[in-house]
Amino acid sequence: MELTPICYFCINDSTYMKYIIAIGIFQALAATILLWRSRIRNQADDLLIALLVSICLHLSIKFFIYSFVLDTEVLTMMNTFIWFCYLPLLYLYTLKTIQPSFIPASKWYVFVPLIIGAICFFSVVSALVTSTKAGHQILSWYNAISVWAILSFDAIMACWIIIYANKKLNTQSNERRLIIQLASLFLATSLLSFSFIVIKPFGFAHNYIGRSIIYSVLIVICIRIITFRYSAFMNVAIENFGLNSISQNNQDKFKQVGNVDQDLPLAIKNSPQENKLTLSSSSAIMINERKELLSMDEMLSIALKLENAMNIERYYSDSELTLDKLSSLTKHNKYHISETLNHFLHKPFYTFVNEYRIKYVKQQIENLSQKDIEINMLSLAYDAGFNSKSSFNRYFKEIVGQTPTAYLKMITHHLEIA
Repeated sequence: MELTPICYFCINDSTYMKYIIAIGIFQALAATILLWRSRIRNQADDLLIALLVSICLHLSIKFFIYSFVLDTEVLTMMNTFIWFCYLPLLYLYTLKTIQPSFIPASKWYVFVPLIIGAICFFSVVSALVTSTKAGHQILSWYNAISVWAILSFDAIMACWIIIYANKKLNTQSNERRLIIQLASLFLATSLLSFSFIVIKPFGFAHNYIGRSIIYSVLIVICIRIITFRYSAFMNVAIENFGLNSISQNNQDKFKQVGNVDQDLPLAIKNSPQENKLTLSSSSAIMINERKELLSMDEMLSIALKLENAMNIERYYSDSELTLDKLSSLTKHNKYHISETLNHFLHKPFYTFVNEYRIKYVKQQIENLSQKDIEINMLSLAYDAGFNSKSSFNRYFKEIVGQTPTAYLKMITHHLEIA
């Protein structure tokens, strides 16, 4: 049987589309596995993983449609409801990055469009299975409504995320750059889709070009997330341009910085407001000049060693722990530790230490509550390394989002229900 020109192009375009989608599925899976297995992953990264899993699921559904569905109307009109979850997940990631104690479940209502879209999607699938003619009519309505809902929803949320991230996040933050770049990609995708619907470029009856570009953007998003956490492994230039490429002049200046080690005013207490390092202008210039001394590989190595030191040796339990003492215990230059914390983990020294202290206290509260043992909160605070009740309460609420007493009541309540 001879194929009509339209069917012929549909089959060719469908085959071409499957190649793009297969690449996207591979990228999404790779990014998910790499991020999930990362030893320096934080809680906000769980939302990036959810975003990658959503992309993988979205493309998998499309791959199934292009592989096994012969109905041309379904091939060209069936919008996937999963698109409704991309911007909400990025929005929650933005909030979690700004406030680590933020609980994503508290903003559950941002997924209402996803739930409605899923109900409509499966209703259309059921209609198509039951009656082809009626199903096509319902599909036409579903496509007309869903496409404008998705474009409007994504455009509004993308703009809001960009404005919010610009306002709340540090301009030098890697997370800020990632958020703005991803939101901009989604916004560009919405505008591109709008142009293909209204302007109808190229004049094709079955326009696969727009969808190909959109799926390619999803691939770019996956790659960008990988480079966000794994730039040290992917950027060969950084590996080949490490300490060996530093000029002798800069090495001499670095030695000068090391010599003023003991002269720097590092009178740091537990309060984050008191963690302010005052440097002379000449010292500040020398510190800035040595920022390039550590490659991403070296900072990653230091971060992993610090993590092991905290988890295994429990250095955080020392209430007198300082940057100098941690440097001595881990055998790392304190400026290297400081640079790793500030430019790789993006947190000051005492925030890094107190997060481990609070984590220890939370674990003890949960363990003791399960055994129905009376809890002395102040004793736990001292065991964790805090030297005052006020600093413990302040950091606990800042990191967890509620007071120690409120957290204990919540754990007790959950155990009673269980």
